[in-house]
Amino acid sequence: MSNQIQINQKLMEREDRLVELFDLERQINGILGGEPYPLAPPDTLPSLQKRKKPKKRKAAPKKATALRVRKLDPETESAYRIEYRQNDETCIEIHTDPRPLALLLNTELPTVKVARIETVQAVDDGEWTVVEVLFESTAS
Repeated sequence: MSNQIQINQKLMEREDRLVELFDLERQINGILGGEPYPLAPPDTLPSLQKRKKPKKRKAAPKKATALRVRKLDPETESAYRIEYRQNDETCIEIHTDPRPLALLLNTELPTVKVARIETVQAVDDGEWTVVEVLFESTAS
């Protein structure tokens, strides 16, 4: 028989004995008309022995909250426009899916810094009108 099975059997037996003890104490209190009898637990119970508490682990540093890019309002917005610097070159791109923008915004890359993300509406001649600025970098 494995050790774990033996331990489980003994724990179940212990629980049965504790239930019997509790029942006996209730019967004593019943004889006294509901008044509690001052029953002191035995001093030698292993469960009552003082033990050293394990050292508390330091809390892990909190991660910065991920920035989110909301969905487009289909009535007023056509796409997202992102402006970023890559290797000292400014790039501007138009996207319709917010997921890659959020991933880029929340991933630190040594050569890429997001400067601005905004929602835009398409107008005539392939131009875009800004509807709302969603993110603007505070760093210069």
